[in-house]
Amino acid sequence: MRIAHPRTSAALLLAGLLALSGCSTDPGPEQLKKAEERYQELINQKLPAQDPAWAEVAAQFEAVPKDSKVRPEADKRLTALKAAQEKIPPRPLARPGATGRGASDVEAKRAACESLAKKMGEAHTDATRNMLRKVLESCQADLVKLEAHDHPPGEEVHPPGEGAR
Repeated sequence: MRIAHPRTSAALLLAGLLALSGCSTDPGPEQLKKAEERYQELINQKLPAQDPAWAEVAAQFEAVPKDSKVRPEADKRLTALKAAQEKIPPRPLARPGATGRGASDVEAKRAACESLAKKMGEAHTDATRNMLRKVLESCQADLVKLEAHDHPPGEEVHPPGEGAR
């Protein structure tokens, strides 16, 4: 029985280690690729963020192993998906100078017109709907007049020739 030279043994050992390290590949990039393909399909279909199909995509991104080199990219996509699925706050978000709902005449009139519009949409008969439409049109005309004269402090409008005092 013959013993191999130490150099040959070391080379064989190194080749074996390299071959074994190549066997343990990271499944993350392939999973991320599949998830991103599905993500792009749903974007192309213009599906809203609340559609159940997005849950499948989120699950695919979550399936990327935590120790994968592509996990940070999967986390970015998950964060974006979750942000898109959050409920959007009602408009307007804020009104400069206002201290609460209905703080100004304009805000109160706007709320009244909005209430009338909702009631008109819920009306069951044409007669009720037509009556509410007339009242709403009057409300909207009043709102336009109020908005025309409502200016933030320091932006008052003066009639021609009068000037600021």
